[in-house]
Amino acid sequence: MSSPAEQELDVQVEIKELEGGQVELQVTVPPEPVQRAREQVLKAFAARVNVPGFRRGKAPRALVERMVDQDALKEQITESLVEKAYEAAIEKAEVEPLNRAQISEPELGDDWTMTFSATITRRPPIELGEYKGLKATRRVTKVTDEQVAAELERVRERRAAFAELDEGTEVEPSDYAVVDYDMLVDGEKREDSSVQGYPLEVGADQLFAEMNEALPGTKIGETCEFEVTYPEDHSDESLRGKTATFKVTVKEARRRQLPELDDEFAKAVSDLETMEELRQRVRENLEAMSNAMADDDVRQQLIRQVTEAAKLDVPESVVGREVDRRIDDVEQELDRRGLTLPQYLQNLQRSFKDWRADIESDARAAARRALVLDEIGTREDVKVTEEEIHEEMHRVAEAQEIKEDEIHERFSESGELSRLITRLYHRKIVQFLMDNAEITEEEVEPEAEDETAAEAPAEQPEDEPKEE
Repeated sequence: MSSPAEQELDVQVEIKELEGGQVELQVTVPPEPVQRAREQVLKAFAARVNVPGFRRGKAPRALVERMVDQDALKEQITESLVEKAYEAAIEKAEVEPLNRAQISEPELGDDWTMTFSATITRRPPIELGEYKGLKATRRVTKVTDEQVAAELERVRERRAAFAELDEGTEVEPSDYAVVDYDMLVDGEKREDSSVQGYPLEVGADQLFAEMNEALPGTKIGETCEFEVTYPEDHSDESLRGKTATFKVTVKEARRRQLPELDDEFAKAVSDLETMEELRQRVRENLEAMSNAMADDDVRQQLIRQVTEAAKLDVPESVVGREVDRRIDDVEQELDRRGLTLPQYLQNLQRSFKDWRADIESDARAAARRALVLDEIGTREDVKVTEEEIHEEMHRVAEAQEIKEDEIHERFSESGELSRLITRLYHRKIVQFLMDNAEITEEEVEPEAEDETAAEAPAEQPEDEPKEE
């Protein structure tokens, strides 16, 4: 005999259109399947408990029913039916949900009719343009001797030692100094704006550009001065339109000492023996990064083409949820750093409204890209295999140097597993676009010096759908 979960459910469905691309399904399950589910639950309960005077499973149903907690009985009945009833309602209503429904607590009537509501976001109709045979240019930046030399110089600077300057030595740009400074306005010292023990790199300070110009040539123990004129709309009303004088005393200073680029340097920063081998390693790393960036650029070209060619309306409810998720992520990161969102926005000199508007714009574009890629994946029957999920989990575990089962548990509890699977799914779809595109190779000269890493192999960039 088939169980209630295995039998077809003939549910009744009323559809209510909501804002933001959402619909609410009012679902009614008739008494017959509910009563069948009730009999199955009671039968399972009778098989598990001992009723005095009866063999297990042989007690009269009425006696078993009196022993069952009625709330627990109803809960098990609804749990056994609600998923199947939801699926039947989706099919009968002929709606395609974009995500998991928000299902209300099912209710059982006196006549054993079960009712619940399911709020879903309807997948919008998508009209795709061409997505096969697209054209893209793979621009590989040529690695020059100058780039190799610049990267080695960066490694050299990271390995620099620092020597304390003598009192008679003048401070120079790129020295690291610790200073005390007093701020005077109208001849009066501002205690709240005077600082002791302020550290900075001479020539690169972000607080006062004028200090970068005033300090060179000053010796330890000496004082120099500079002036700052504040604009009429300055945030501090007491400084608007005024000129402040800063008196800066150098308390200590250090100068970097760069190591020689020789074989000993190569041994110190790598597993290589000679400087020539290190140069070749750096060149190979730069070339790998150039190739990876070229591949990523091709991906973005193709994603832009299919997204711009598609016609669809992104559901506002999807955008809203994504905005909330991104803001939550920012707040959690700020909390780890001991900051609040208002402090963060104050540092950016932005209002919450403008900042949120930018997040909403990015979220809308990301949702549009994801919907278009999903549609292509559906049409081309793209699947993510268990083996691919396992390999990705293994890669993440290795990168974070923790056990794979710990990653799986953490991702499952936080919802990250679903995001990981989505990333893999989109990655495969984008690879499909690349495999079916006409890609032209082009070597280009570097436009500007790129910030790169020399001591480790290049990482492949993440190929999530995104705009440049």
